[in-house]
Amino acid sequence: MLQEEIPGTEQQPLPPRATLVLPAGACDNRTGIWMGGAHSLRGQDVGLAQMPEAWLVETAGEMPAAFHRAALRTVFCVFGDLEEVPSVIDRIRTTAASVAEAVRTATGGPRDVYIVCSQGLNRSGLVTGLVLRHLGIPGEEAVAVIRGSRPGALANHAFESLVLGPLDG
Repeated sequence: MLQEEIPGTEQQPLPPRATLVLPAGACDNRTGIWMGGAHSLRGQDVGLAQMPEAWLVETAGEMPAAFHRAALRTVFCVFGDLEEVPSVIDRIRTTAASVAEAVRTATGGPRDVYIVCSQGLNRSGLVTGLVLRHLGIPGEEAVAVIRGSRPGALANHAFESLVLGPLDG
């Protein structure tokens, strides 16, 4: 039997979505820190209009290219969501430290930082958690803030351990 599409039921791709994890001024930050995903069903829609004043930290390589082009700065730090310490953990730590420094100063920098992966849970959670740690938030509090903002986040125990552990490994 041949199946055909019922007119009007075509699926449009969902926009990327993110959740504000740390508002500007909440800690040692002058920039809002958002966590989300290219295919997330949770959070606020992220539009191209927000990108010219934002940094985009891409951890899965799944955001549409138009977002990369529109962002004030795009930082690629792509790694797998595996239940192990990523082989690029040094790059992840360096990226998190650089983002934290940028949100501390923010003079001429981003208004917002969007840290994104596929669903906005594990990879973005690891980088966001390390950014929060570099801003002086203790590990357990960083995990609680992330999970409070994005329920189900940091389900990857290896990533959770990295957020809870020492910043320099």
